Amino acid sequence: MATKMQRNANGEGSLRLRSNGTYEYRLSYYDVYGTRKAKSFYGQSDVVCYEKAQIFLESLEKEKLGIDVSATIPDIVKNKCKQDFEMNYVGEQGYSRNLHTISIIEKSTLGQIPIVEVSAPLIDMFLRTLTNYSNSIISKVYRHIRLAFREAYNKGIIEKNIFEMANVRCPKSSKKTKKVIGLTRDEQKRFVDYLEHYKAPRGRNVYIAQLLISLYSGMRMGEVNALKAENIDFEHGVIHVRSTISRGIDYRAFIKDGTKTSAGIRDIPIMDNLKPILEKAIKEAPENEYGLLFYDDEHDKVITTAQVNAFFKRSCIKCSIPMRGQHSLRHTFATRCIEANIPAVVLKNWLGHTDIHVTLDTYADVFSSMHNESITKLDNYINAIA
Repeated sequence: MATKMQRNANGEGSLRLRSNGTYEYRLSYYDVYGTRKAKSFYGQSDVVCYEKAQIFLESLEKEKLGIDVSATIPDIVKNKCKQDFEMNYVGEQGYSRNLHTISIIEKSTLGQIPIVEVSAPLIDMFLRTLTNYSNSIISKVYRHIRLAFREAYNKGIIEKNIFEMANVRCPKSSKKTKKVIGLTRDEQKRFVDYLEHYKAPRGRNVYIAQLLISLYSGMRMGEVNALKAENIDFEHGVIHVRSTISRGIDYRAFIKDGTKTSAGIRDIPIMDNLKPILEKAIKEAPENEYGLLFYDDEHDKVITTAQVNAFFKRSCIKCSIPMRGQHSLRHTFATRCIEANIPAVVLKNWLGHTDIHVTLDTYADVFSSMHNESITKLDNYINAIA
């Protein structure tokens, strides 16, 4: 038989011993709306009951202060990313990429429970599941989790930042890093010849000009698809790269003022073989509200990199060229520049790299292949002086 309820000494609630030998601590409180309510806590001892009640009251106080104690890791980082987007710290493209990364956490057990209940072993177990992703994706997910704990700690949602305390390490991908390789000279000849003789079926979009522009300028395909006539300066012999086609929220393609990086805003020389391609593109440019040289008339929308890439893959098959992705055309341009002894610092500017080390690291194999040729040139130069 249950004993009679006893009033707790501090007046916060009542305690009783139940017939099954456990304790019940009944507490009266006011919720966030000022309504008086009661709640019971059960345990094997009065101490356990009091501890449960204390945890509840602390959570209630945080809730009254506007702190969401039930917030998950995705909830917290989504809110932070949305604030950054609304305050123009990141653009729509960056915001979209962040949401995509956060979705990986959302699908996991880690993303389903409140951050206050997350333990270091659970974080470790989740990170171990990421090794099948690329190192780039893994590092982004890792940064978002770290950001969530920092935000939760600063806002008082959690009392301890276990992510920092446990010194959680970022895992490495089990995948081999894929190197984008440019076309060989022979492959480039076959590819160009195929494009020059290609006859498109009626009603199908043709992306020949875009592919050739990328091949002869090193421009990213998003930059090529965003070209306008005003960007082509034949008088000074340069292309003004000022915008790109980006993927935004809900995979919406849009014209982004500016490029992938700040260094991407640049001028690229118009080579002799590129000039007639640009002239033809300007002459045949379809009418569209954006003034773009390339536009999908049939669907009344801007052309995406994915559309061009699909045509590129079909072309490679016809030319018996290994599938490498359309970005290989940019690498082909860089390879030809290195073979022509264009200085790395000049190539860096043409490609729109943020740092010379990006250029040197990306094309290390190409630079290394020029080793023997460079020795011969040095020998000839020194011998000429002697």
